[in-house]
Amino acid sequence: MKIGGSIAGEDDAALDMIAALHDSGRPVVAVHGGGPLVGEWATRLGLETRFERGLRVTDEPTRDVALAVLAGLVNKTLVARLIAKGVPATGISGVDGGMLRAEREDVALGLVGRVAMVDSSLLEELLGALRVPVVAPAALDTDGTILNVNGDTAAGAIAASIAARLLAFITDVPGVRGKDGRVIARLDRETAKALVEDGTIEGGMLPKVEACLVAAATGCRAAIVSARDIDAVEALLAGELAGTVFEAAA
Repeated sequence: MKIGGSIAGEDDAALDMIAALHDSGRPVVAVHGGGPLVGEWATRLGLETRFERGLRVTDEPTRDVALAVLAGLVNKTLVARLIAKGVPATGISGVDGGMLRAEREDVALGLVGRVAMVDSSLLEELLGALRVPVVAPAALDTDGTILNVNGDTAAGAIAASIAARLLAFITDVPGVRGKDGRVIARLDRETAKALVEDGTIEGGMLPKVEACLVAAATGCRAAIVSARDIDAVEALLAGELAGTVFEAAA
């Protein structure tokens, strides 16, 4: 499950979904964002925030703030809240165990990485111990430099690596909307590409859609759903529709 940064600090619904999955005996990995809080702290420290294609332009000071906020404040807050719900959560980042290895996304984006390889052994150890890994997005490049990684991109790569049955993006929106403003129940690669090209899919929705397509290509069911839809994950696991669904056959 990917918890959107805009709900990570204000809504228990996504955490309740994780708790319900764990209580039912289903292994679950949670990947979180926290972009709004990173932006807040960057502003406090006088750092400029710019985005390109939904990704934060990251110089070294911004990378350091993002790492401190995501792997520190956000990660440990989520772990504490899950433990309070009886979930044996364990907070880690993509740097731990060399889990996420990345290549530089684009020179214009600075210290931003695109995940090139996932070493899922640490995740598998934690899942084998019946723990719930809570992963902060960060990665290492080939020379050991820590890179900022979009949480949506990280979630898609991790889901593909561990052959997840389902990748669910728990967000503050009900799914991907079409030109008419209605939620699209199913979305395939060609339709998604067309919606990106005409500007219907833009901003922060771009990496979510790309991550869903990456996971779906490996046979994982992927969906973007609202945190308000408390039955969404169970419905998706049962093969039903909720939010916007991306399928391997799409």
